Amino acid sequence: DIKPCLYELLHYILDHNWRYFFKGSLLPSLKQEQTRPATEQLEHQPQFVAMMQAFGQSFLQPDIAIFKQNLEALENLNMKCKLYSKDIFKDLMLVQFVTVLLQVLVSRSHDLLQEEMGITLYNMAAVDDFHMFYTQYLPQFLCQCEGLDDNQRAILATNFKPDKDLPSFTQSLQRFVNDLRYYQLCNNSLPAGSVKL
Repeated sequence: DIKPCLYELLHYILDHNWRYFFKGSLLPSLKQEQTRPATEQLEHQPQFVAMMQAFGQSFLQPDIAIFKQNLEALENLNMKCKLYSKDIFKDLMLVQFVTVLLQVLVSRSHDLLQEEMGITLYNMAAVDDFHMFYTQYLPQFLCQCEGLDDNQRAILATNFKPDKDLPSFTQSLQRFVNDLRYYQLCNNSLPAGSVKL
């Protein structure tokens, strides 16, 4: 019973005390040369990382209400504060969140939130104009997937079209998840030593 309140409190702290962690100032960014991006000043990093890890852990739990609540909280923080674009999030957490959300989609444990997860994955992938998602995150996820051979991994990666608009991305994501599950189910049902599809 306490979990929803705890996560709501974490979201409230981040939402209303963002400057406690990110002391961004307009003046230093105006002094930066146009070619160099302004560096972020993250303070209280251990607390911020712990809060993000708590959100990440909630996506590994079976409670769909908490899953939805925290997915909405992350999206809210991204919309208001550009969470996914923060260096700390991109460098330490983005690949983990992408991996967990893809795993949940493949396991179909939270199918009621399939659309919401697709939008969140789209927003996370859009951080670097989809380059990292298609060249690193997706291949890395496929390497971790059990029940597939290398040829199937290559086919899945190739068939995930590098679209950059939301409807096409979510359609490709759904096809990717369905094909991956199909390969896994077929491979698991074959007798040992059989030729895999």
